[in-house]
Amino acid sequence: MTRTVATLISLALTLTGALLTSASAQAEAKTAAQTEERVALQLPAMADIEGGTVELLFPIEGEEKTRIEPFQIDLFPVTNAEFLQFVMANPTWSRSNTPEVFGAPGYLANWAGDYDLGGLDPNAPVTNVSWFAAAAYCEARDARLPTEAEWEYVGKAGQQGPDGSLEPGFNERILTLTSTRPAVPQPVGQADPNYFGVYDMHGSVWEWVFDIGAGMATGDSRSEGDRRLQLVCGGGSAGASDKSDYAAFLRYAFRNGLEGNYSNSGLGFRCASGGGL
Repeated sequence: MTRTVATLISLALTLTGALLTSASAQAEAKTAAQTEERVALQLPAMADIEGGTVELLFPIEGEEKTRIEPFQIDLFPVTNAEFLQFVMANPTWSRSNTPEVFGAPGYLANWAGDYDLGGLDPNAPVTNVSWFAAAAYCEARDARLPTEAEWEYVGKAGQQGPDGSLEPGFNERILTLTSTRPAVPQPVGQADPNYFGVYDMHGSVWEWVFDIGAGMATGDSRSEGDRRLQLVCGGGSAGASDKSDYAAFLRYAFRNGLEGNYSNSGLGFRCASGGGL
């Protein structure tokens, strides 16, 4: 009798365990499906950007302006909440799982944990994100990082037209926004959009581009027109396309020293799609 009871108890425990395992698996599958659905439903809005041309800060003699094909770009920088969704759906990009080659020790250092924003504003731009992680996020959205030329093209837009330099006080206003940006990023979309309807191109966070420093690096000699040398050498501003665009000098100088696994508390990103890529 005792042996029979023990057998029945063992069988019951086995069946219960199987049921619990099945229920747990179903719950995990449902949660995963809901996560995928949230990511799919909450894709950020993008602006349609008309094609045109842009002259990078340090044009090489004889070099034509860069042609920009029509493309799309996020209205806002990617937020903490949006990047958290990505990390939850792709745990390999969590802070503890990302190899240092793809994310230096500062990667997501301002988060309280792998999936915990702590006291960060969910609607503020995500920062402390490496180029590799930013590119992976965009790729998960079937998008990409904007090229430097695309970013500069959108960034040069004023309030009334695609060329802000034609508007009185434009360079001074952008320089003020750039030099007085808050130490802690504020929620996106607080300022007015530019001509293209894009927000926070200036005065919020620095942003990754697909081709880091492409507007500055070509060769390693003055004879080859190396833009990096023009920037860092004394009197280099003499070769700049717009000597009054001090904010552009800051942007190009910042990008010049970046590596793919680098991150800091003032560096974020947004995604783009279409165009010539």
